[in-house]
Amino acid sequence: MNFFDIAQVPNTGEIFETIYANNDISIERIISSDKQEDKIYKQDHDEWVMLMDGSAVLEIDDIELELKKGDFLLIEKGKVHKVLKTEKGTIWFCVHMKRNDR
Repeated sequence: MNFFDIAQVPNTGEIFETIYANNDISIERIISSDKQEDKIYKQDHDEWVMLMDGSAVLEIDDIELELKKGDFLLIEKGKVHKVLKTEKGTIWFCVHMKRNDR
């Protein structure tokens, strides 16, 4: 499998593909369309994300962040966030850390 080979780009929203998962972490690839759903996330775990290709605008706690290829960030447990805008075919690398001792 090649991380950058995309079989399908969704017409709306995102496609989530689990690469690896166990009780502690989940690693996934996300492929984004250029039409985002108005979905708000507030997770019970930390999530580290890296934009591998494309561009995106996220809103985290009412602050807009523009991301481009190579940008990464940690979205801490409990942070309200949503994807406002993405370029069609944007590829994300995400690590969800399920066990969090904070």
